[in-house]
Amino acid sequence: MSYYEKIVEGELKSPSVFREKYKLYPEYTPERLPHRERQLRELAQRFRGLLASPGKEMLRVVLAGSYGTGKTVTAKVFGSAIVSLAKKKGINLKYVHVNCFKSRTLPQVIHAISSGLGIPLPQRGLSVQELLNGLLEDIERKNIYALIALDEFDYFMVSNSMTNPLYTLVRLYDDYSLEKKRINYLFIVRDQGALELGGEASSSYFVRDVITFPPYRSTEIYDILRDRAQEALYPGVISEEGLSYISILEGYDKGGSGSARTALEILVRAGESADVEKRGSITIDDIRKAQVIVKPETALLQDHLESLETHELLIFLSIIKALKRTEEGFVRMGEVEKIYRQICENYREKARKHTQLYTYIMKMKNMGIISARNSGKGYRGKSTLLGINGGPLDEFEKHTEELLARRGK
Repeated sequence: MSYYEKIVEGELKSPSVFREKYKLYPEYTPERLPHRERQLRELAQRFRGLLASPGKEMLRVVLAGSYGTGKTVTAKVFGSAIVSLAKKKGINLKYVHVNCFKSRTLPQVIHAISSGLGIPLPQRGLSVQELLNGLLEDIERKNIYALIALDEFDYFMVSNSMTNPLYTLVRLYDDYSLEKKRINYLFIVRDQGALELGGEASSSYFVRDVITFPPYRSTEIYDILRDRAQEALYPGVISEEGLSYISILEGYDKGGSGSARTALEILVRAGESADVEKRGSITIDDIRKAQVIVKPETALLQDHLESLETHELLIFLSIIKALKRTEEGFVRMGEVEKIYRQICENYREKARKHTQLYTYIMKMKNMGIISARNSGKGYRGKSTLLGINGGPLDEFEKHTEELLARRGK
């Protein structure tokens, strides 16, 4: 065995925190969809006619919400469920999911639909109308009903605004006098306003057919992470506090993006960090490192430190030391104050009073440098909990001490 083969084999044989890593990836469809039951019920209501009276009308619904709010996975879960129910009723329904970021033109979208339905169409030489005509004829001949999900459709609308693809798709049966309307749509968008690029004649079709996906709150992200961690990681790899820390970082109600996808990516990267260090568990610092990788803007925090006053830097350093001491995601303000007074003595600075410290902390919170929130369940008494947005702590500690040294402290 060669030297390089030994290196590769050593890594392949080393233990991992992941049991089934792919179950943390965006394309994985989980068995359960926490906090998207309402949207599934709404979809069932909107597409009731697809099973009750197939072909009576073209059904079309918009799923609207920001990045990572569960639109795609909800569409796939619904598609799988309604196809299974249709089969039991003897209805030949097929679900096709098309990513419009990959299929960027209307002919490419039509070919993706035909491929998903198992209908061959010529790749070249036909116009859009000829492609649609061939698709509709084969669907009719094979007695197929189709539910087509067009993902990233707002991107598609912006890229093709001059040709108005929305009008072509939703007014499909205006040009073809067929007895049954066999094609139905799910339009998945981040920005609902992009549909207006199709003009009032097209966008007015969707006014009453929009299902919204709000950003996830921290408790909701926690539930999602807990479910996925149980599927993807070995038992005991990550603590409840670790999952809670990611949830707070990304929870919309805590100032985060509300994106479950980002939260899951942080969990993946944190697990990879633990594997590199040959540890069997994921630490809070692994999560901080992962956040910097997943959200590069957190690396800009070091630049913001330059603008802090001396005592703000001393407080920041105190928070770091308190977090390192406890190895937790957040620490009580009272603990930080104790360390701050010790550090002030070391740097020969007169410690500021509690009220001034609180003012500094709120300023740093507003700058996005630290997190500050009220203690809740699991804590005795009321207190302000402080954390660091990003990491790892060792690098922040070193940078802060260098800044203080440059200022002669």
